[in-house]
Amino acid sequence: MLKRRGQERFSGTLRIDGGQDGTVTMREGLVIAAATAAAPGPEPLLLRSGRISEHDWTEAFAVGAPAGRLAAELVERELIGVAGLQILAQVAVVDAIFAMALCGVRTCTAERAGENDLAPLLPVDPGLEVERVVRETARRLTSAAQWRPLGLEIHARPQPVAVDPLAAASDVLARVNGRRTTRDIAFALGRGLFPVMNDLAQLVQDGHVTYPAAAEEPEQAASPAPGTGEPATTELPRRRRGASTLPGPREDQGGQDVDG
Repeated sequence: MLKRRGQERFSGTLRIDGGQDGTVTMREGLVIAAATAAAPGPEPLLLRSGRISEHDWTEAFAVGAPAGRLAAELVERELIGVAGLQILAQVAVVDAIFAMALCGVRTCTAERAGENDLAPLLPVDPGLEVERVVRETARRLTSAAQWRPLGLEIHARPQPVAVDPLAAASDVLARVNGRRTTRDIAFALGRGLFPVMNDLAQLVQDGHVTYPAAAEEPEQAASPAPGTGEPATTELPRRRRGASTLPGPREDQGGQDVDG
């Protein structure tokens, strides 16, 4: 979907429907913003990490956001440099797309840019090439697949194990309490979801953190299906993440392109 929209030099918003909904904003085929509730955006990355105080953010937001120049306002107030802001915006974009892909995407509705559309508050300028985003997302999904046997999922709740003094210094481990999910820890730290997952995977492998084993489904005795003598199916087939893609765009009732 991203590759095709990049080739079309699409400008507008892609609305993602899946395990975790979200949006991807594009301009002339480049990705300039992405947002989902599954991963921290630029604001929590700045505030929760302590890079910018809530007071400074509120003042800069009040002045810059209505005029569409929040990024410039943050830089002019010397709260963050131009390069630092762009790096943070890129981190947020790639992390959000990874989170949506990891949770599974069913459909994507493309809404072309209009004159009255509001621009993202902190966009990547000029934008990220689609090939780069796709390549990085694929790399991260490969890592996440290797972590799945550890029980490491976005909404799973890691539990602390006996900790040695050196491991206790980990900012990630300090947030593990058996109640916070992997996602919660990323938001609490103001760090990207993927790097937090990477740290948690290492902590699990080192024996400092554990994820509760997924509850095993009880085996059910299969009774013969009526009139066949064959065992009846006792559970619904499971949908594999990413397996529900449909080829090509179609027009929905509102005139918007819908990608499978």
